[in-house]
Amino acid sequence: MLSQRVIAHGFWATAMVAAFFVGTAWQRSATTKSQESKAQNHAIHVQSTLPTPSETGMTQTASTRSNSVEKEAISKLLETTSFLEMGIESLATMALKDPNQIKRRQAFSNLLSKMTSENAVQIREELIAAGVSDRASEWRDFNYAWGTIAGEAAFSGSLTMDKVDLYSVISGWASTDPTSAIAFLDQLPEKLTHGPGNRLKTERLDLEKGVVAGLADRNRDEATNYVSKLLAEGRSDTSRLMETVANEVIRQEGSIGASNWAATLKDGPLKGSAMGEIAEGYARTDPASAAGWIEEFAAEDYATRAVAEVGKKWAEREPLAAVSWLEKLPEGQGQKAGLNSAFGDWEDRDPIAAGNYLLSMPNSPKRDSAIRGFAEGYAWQDPQTAIAWAKDIQDPTIRNESLKKVGFAYYRRKPEEARTWLAESGLSSEAKADILNSQRRR
Repeated sequence: MLSQRVIAHGFWATAMVAAFFVGTAWQRSATTKSQESKAQNHAIHVQSTLPTPSETGMTQTASTRSNSVEKEAISKLLETTSFLEMGIESLATMALKDPNQIKRRQAFSNLLSKMTSENAVQIREELIAAGVSDRASEWRDFNYAWGTIAGEAAFSGSLTMDKVDLYSVISGWASTDPTSAIAFLDQLPEKLTHGPGNRLKTERLDLEKGVVAGLADRNRDEATNYVSKLLAEGRSDTSRLMETVANEVIRQEGSIGASNWAATLKDGPLKGSAMGEIAEGYARTDPASAAGWIEEFAAEDYATRAVAEVGKKWAEREPLAAVSWLEKLPEGQGQKAGLNSAFGDWEDRDPIAAGNYLLSMPNSPKRDSAIRGFAEGYAWQDPQTAIAWAKDIQDPTIRNESLKKVGFAYYRRKPEEARTWLAESGLSSEAKADILNSQRRR
């Protein structure tokens, strides 16, 4: 167990500087002459500082010339008349290969403006021929637009082709005709094979996420209601779908706007999923504000992940502030998860400070959670020290779970030492077998 304490010492230094200026002159006999002299000097100074007509003209001419050059450069950069006469092949090539990024965007916008249900496949082929990447924004935007205008025809067409992005296609479809997109999706199998030779597979859940994303583009309430309907039907994977809705709201309104939206949702698992997704980004940029938002819900089980996300992200910046906040929260799953995640980060940045804080905590469920986060994280750096900490957990169930998790890391790092420890660890035969078979499973 770590027992060192880190004490910061500082000193304050102050310095005072005083300057005194004394200058008194009385010349009563020369008052009139002095005033006349000051007036003349002031007039000369004013005259010398005023710009001459020729100087003003030169400045204006230079400024006008500079503005003219800038406007000409911008005009050339944003010139669009030539795009109107370009064919699909030329636009596709320019959209992906022109060295000027502004022209690439303009070319792609013009390419999409020419898209119809009849020429969409041709545009698709030209983009592929020009070298569009699977991860390129142009590829995603094309498929979204294709789904928007062609719906089922676009989706079915993609199934027979090599390069596919069914997620974007069905998102676009759902954004304009959600009823048809959902009805079509309901008829699909859990695993959808597509492409030449049916060698590619798509999970139905991924397509449902695409539908939800399209619905959220159209109307976030429609998207939320759709996910709520799936939850009522007994679906167990609705949390991932609700995260998709939350991400769309974050994109549209930012973390603060999304946090206000999430607070209005009906209490329950879907609200928790949305909060958890929002908390991650919110706490990354402003952890103190995120903490102020989520602490109102900290006692609710559905907010567990959100509290943990805030605790972790805040601990990355100010671990002491994060842990102090977490300790003041109502006891519950959120507090435990938050302390676990915060100490899981703190041990990596400053294990001595984290260990000293643990020593100062009285035995309690929240201390057990904090130790668990520390031990399981520190196992990758020093498994023996992590084991010593894990043994200090009071709850036997949590202690054994933590020792097992530490054992996985120990066996990965030093298998021979870990085997010796396992023989005397007190873990169940099942737990020992899981640890010894972990590398084989990997």
